Amino acid sequence: MYLYRVIMSPRKCLFSRENNLNLDSLTLAQKSMVHRTGGSQQIRTVAPSSDPRSSRSVTNPSSQSNLPEFDGVEIESIVLRRKGFSQEVIRTMMAARKPVSSKTYHRVWKTYRDWCNQAGHPFQDLSVPRLLSFLQAGLDKGLSLSSLKSQISALSVLFQQRLAILPDVTTFVQGVSHICPPFRELLPPWDLNLVLSTLQTPPFEPLATITLAWLTWKTIFLLAIASARRVSEISALSSQPPYLIFHEDRAVLRTLPFFVPKVVSAFHINQDITIPSFCPNPTSPKEVALHSLDPVRALKFYLHRTRDIRATTALFILHSGQWKGHQASKTTISCWIREAIRRAYIARGKSPPLHIPAHSTRGIGSSWAFRNRASADQVCRAATWSSIHSFTKFYQFEVFAASDAHFGRKVLQAAIN
Repeated sequence: MYLYRVIMSPRKCLFSRENNLNLDSLTLAQKSMVHRTGGSQQIRTVAPSSDPRSSRSVTNPSSQSNLPEFDGVEIESIVLRRKGFSQEVIRTMMAARKPVSSKTYHRVWKTYRDWCNQAGHPFQDLSVPRLLSFLQAGLDKGLSLSSLKSQISALSVLFQQRLAILPDVTTFVQGVSHICPPFRELLPPWDLNLVLSTLQTPPFEPLATITLAWLTWKTIFLLAIASARRVSEISALSSQPPYLIFHEDRAVLRTLPFFVPKVVSAFHINQDITIPSFCPNPTSPKEVALHSLDPVRALKFYLHRTRDIRATTALFILHSGQWKGHQASKTTISCWIREAIRRAYIARGKSPPLHIPAHSTRGIGSSWAFRNRASADQVCRAATWSSIHSFTKFYQFEVFAASDAHFGRKVLQAAIN
């Protein structure tokens, strides 16, 4: 079994060679890798290709040919193994990050390895000038400050050192912030008023007769905008009690126990998702129109019309295709949110925005709630933000910019006094 010795020092972390191998040899050894079950954080053992066990321990020959050229999981396990940790401890430590974060980190490692190979630099050791040259190459290609910080975090894990606190790295990051200030788009990427007004009319109504696709798009959108929750949370909802309970004036949902939120804490894991009724007993044409935006009403229609095709207890299911009736993925739900917005624009005879991030429902919904006198505590609790700072820094849109003119107008009114 080929392993690498990790040499730690205050300035660098080296993968020195044993058996005359380098990290590129790890790529070749992966072709004889033994796969073990155990989720996305599986540990893989590198063995020589001459080992007769390698030919019979691969359970799926077709998957063997699709092995990635660069195995970040194996490299990370080698680093931890050489620090003296057991396989069980390594498995637990590697579960500290969500699978999507690990994939991002491993992708950065591969990018760094490829860049080093092209430049003729050794990938195994850490050199601050080389690291900053790599980051500069990313900056020259248009990477944002946040993307560069993500790369620094990823490489910190690879080299087992907090690179962000190194003086030269800190200076470089400050320089990037001056060259490319992290401006945030203040105007929302799409018009909530336009979308909501369109959802009140055909082709999004009546819910009893429109196609299941249109009903799905509308229900998903209303749930996302009314809850300000992430797509990952929406995908982990259930159609069955006790994870979905209807009350007279609201529906209360909770994610399934297996779901791991972005922030793992008792607050985020156990936070209910409360969806309010909207004009539940309409008595006028205007209230009838507003009631068509009731997310609880849409959810009840959706459950009723999907009951005969359900093959899972997941709340949102695929409404067509080979896997009809099965759980919809996060990617599919994101597409449905974007499709609801796009179709609303088209129904109004307008060109939809070119870029419609599904995640924008969190910011736009929270911004309108905040403008309509929702308290900071209500906004934070609904969107599971720990403080209002997260909202104002990353999510708040200027949905009613004219109000900011009131102060200046009051000053100018001194001319008529």
